[in-house]
Amino acid sequence: MKKDLLKFPLKRILLSAVILCSLSAIFTSCGDDAEGRIEINNTAPDKVTEVNTAKGPGEVYLSWRIPQSTSFMYTKVEYMDAKGERQYQMISKDRAENGICKATISGFANTDPVTFSLYSCSVKGNNSGSVEVTASPDTPAFAVVAETVNIESIPGGVKVSWNNESVAQVYVVLTYSAQNDASKGGTVRIPAPASSKGVQTIALSNGAGGYLMGEACNVNVTTEDEVGNSSEVFPFESTPISVVRLSQEGWSFPGYEDSYNATIGYSSQEAGGEGGSPNGRVIAMIDDNEGTFWHTAWKQASAYPHFFILDLGKDVEVSAIDIRRRTKNNGTHKGQSFALCANADAVDKNNPDSWIWQNQGHSPFDPNTDNYQMFPCLNTMKARYIKVSFAASDQGSSSFVMISEVNVYGPEK
Repeated sequence: MKKDLLKFPLKRILLSAVILCSLSAIFTSCGDDAEGRIEINNTAPDKVTEVNTAKGPGEVYLSWRIPQSTSFMYTKVEYMDAKGERQYQMISKDRAENGICKATISGFANTDPVTFSLYSCSVKGNNSGSVEVTASPDTPAFAVVAETVNIESIPGGVKVSWNNESVAQVYVVLTYSAQNDASKGGTVRIPAPASSKGVQTIALSNGAGGYLMGEACNVNVTTEDEVGNSSEVFPFESTPISVVRLSQEGWSFPGYEDSYNATIGYSSQEAGGEGGSPNGRVIAMIDDNEGTFWHTAWKQASAYPHFFILDLGKDVEVSAIDIRRRTKNNGTHKGQSFALCANADAVDKNNPDSWIWQNQGHSPFDPNTDNYQMFPCLNTMKARYIKVSFAASDQGSSSFVMISEVNVYGPEK
């Protein structure tokens, strides 16, 4: 028995030695250190061919045929931007379709001709020199859109309209101040998406947590592209029409109950985890107390989109709504949409989707301030119901909406 125990490990040792010797022989047979390495072909590829250009709003579209050289990896396109700084794009050969690569070069501030140098490069950038082509961009979209911007005074602020028929994103920038006190004012930057004919209402901040109303204001309008190129200044004068805050007496939320159940009046509320009523409930938004707040459900699952419907109890003239976030908490939403509906007694009271809602637009919300944020309506109208909706795209840094107060304003009599 002892003899067998000694033989078994000896056999294993001998077998292991044979395997190691075999592997050693295999590796030794590979030759010297240079063999087996991946060789990088850094030969300068042939130049690109068939370069074509087309103009767009503040941009140039390039296309070219890539070379068949085995060392070719990418095309480097160099050019001078609107600020006189040299820029470049690198376009991988993998982006080619049927041997043709394309690139859009944007950010030009005028129609001056631009020279583009196209280098056909190996993996380490080796090349045989550039192929050059000169092309002129079309008139930048921001310059065209600037001519279409209009400012109109409305209750609670101003209405900004524009028409962007181009394929490029543009921003409408308002820089404003009170005529009798230049320190009271601010700046607003409004996205004007491609192919959009838009309207945005803006409450003009006085810079101290309030708004400019009933005061003559200077409003300077410019338009910008994505990289900050700007149009000339278009000056306007505007006097936002004063509004008054409406009493919250008689306000409610359709179907409200002190539970987690969603109703026709709201998508969700936190009924168990915020220390007791009214915290967490929708009714906290209309108790005239900044220390309480509505919080969408978190102990039970909830997710965007969210909404609530405020019942004013009767038809009243509505000009603006303001919203205040939960105090010192920036985890709330970053935008919302508004709609108004007159007395719905003649329709199905249990089906708000059947009510005749008048869209009042979408507005961004700044989750980083405790100031009230006012949102003028597109049109002052009689309404009993206000619907505030928070789309998935309005989600902020959390999946919740947290609002301390909501106020409604009507025209000053």
